[in-house]
Amino acid sequence: MMADTDNITSKASAAAGCDPAQGAALAEAFAAALRERLSMLESVAIPGFGSFTPVKHEERVETDAESGRRTLLPPHIAVNFIPGSKLRKLLPNNE
Repeated sequence: MMADTDNITSKASAAAGCDPAQGAALAEAFAAALRERLSMLESVAIPGFGSFTPVKHEERVETDAESGRRTLLPPHIAVNFIPGSKLRKLLPNNE
């Protein structure tokens, strides 16, 4: 997966007219800002791209049906992504 990220960063850097190191630093700064906002349970919208919405799941106890073993699952934050209209138009099967 790292190769895909490097490829996207390289393409974005070239399109913005900056060197790959600057592009990688900008991508990391963006990702850090996104993580920070989502961890505070704030939605993030990127016009023309889409929106990220955090969903907090409380801790819960899960019981294995076969063994009866109970496991405590810790709380966590999941992120839902909804593509924007411009992105949806570019995706296949965008009905």
